[in-house]
Amino acid sequence: MTTMTTTHDQVIHLISDICRIPSTRIHALTSLRDDLHLDTVDLTLLIASLENNFKVYLTVEEANAIETVQDVSHFMQRHAA
Repeated sequence: MTTMTTTHDQVIHLISDICRIPSTRIHALTSLRDDLHLDTVDLTLLIASLENNFKVYLTVEEANAIETVQDVSHFMQRHAA
């Protein structure tokens, strides 16, 4: 469980840095599109940056399934294991 929390915290920190959004506005159920107002290009760049940082690579289907910060954390954790 500690690893998931650590991964989740890292994801929030990276999203905050990449999107220049205060981390206090980002939580597990934050919608990347609706709450953070990321469009398709922004979302693609964010996922690429996260993949690079975590040294994991998502399939197109996995990337398209990402809607929330929790989804990002889940996929990063799953692939890092």
